[in-house]
Amino acid sequence: MKVAVVTPYYKEDLQTLARCHNSVMHQSYTQVKHFMVADGFPKNQVGAWQCEHITLPNCGDVGDTPRVVGYAVASARGYDAICFLDADCWLEPDHVETMVSVMKASDKAVVTCPRNLYELDGKFLAVDVESDGKQFNDTNCYLIHRNAYPLIHGWITKPLGEGLIGDRYFWSEVCLSGVSMARSLKATVNYTTSFAFHYKQHGLPVPDHAKVIANLGDGYKTYNHKEISA
Repeated sequence: MKVAVVTPYYKEDLQTLARCHNSVMHQSYTQVKHFMVADGFPKNQVGAWQCEHITLPNCGDVGDTPRVVGYAVASARGYDAICFLDADCWLEPDHVETMVSVMKASDKAVVTCPRNLYELDGKFLAVDVESDGKQFNDTNCYLIHRNAYPLIHGWITKPLGEGLIGDRYFWSEVCLSGVSMARSLKATVNYTTSFAFHYKQHGLPVPDHAKVIANLGDGYKTYNHKEISA
C-alpha cells in the first residue's frame, strides 16, 4: 500500500517545516511519500528536499485547498491512501506503519488515531481527549483509503470563509457518509497547541498567549483568550 502524506504550508519557519518533513522521512513504513504544498509562500529550500513540492497562490482557506490539491496529485500518481499532516505537527516513527496495520486488519476505509499535545516551548502537555474519533477527529489523525477518497472533497465544499473550522466540517462529512472506520489506540501524531481549551481540559493554567476560535457575528476568527473572557 503506497501512502501519501500531504502537508500544506504557509509562512512557517524552515526549522518547523524540517521537523515535519523529517518525521515523514524517518517512518518505519517505507512506501510513503511526502507531498508539501506551498500556500502562496513557497520556500526554495523545500524544493530541494525529498518530497513532492507543489506551489500554489495563497488560497485563503487555512490550507484546505492545498490539502485537496495535494491529495489530487497523489491520487493521480497512484497512491492508495492519504494522511494529512499540518506543517507545525510531526509524526512518531511508527505512525504510518501502525495506521496501515489497523487498516489492513480491520478492512476499514478510514482509520483514526489519538494525538499528543505539546506546548509551544516543546513540553509535553497530554494525550488529547477532544480528538477521540467519536465526537471529533483532528485533521492530522486520519488514514484515508482510496475507496473513501470522495470524502476528501469535503475540504473545499464547506461554506466560504469558514476555513478555521474546516476540520469540523470534514469530520461531520465523514460521519454522515456512513463510511466504515477503525481506530488505532496509539497516539502517533504530535500537535503543538496554543488553544486555551486544551489547557483547561487538563486542569492547567491557561498561558497568556493562548487563543480561541469564535464567531462574534462576523465569521470565525482567532482571538486571544483574554479578549473573549473579558
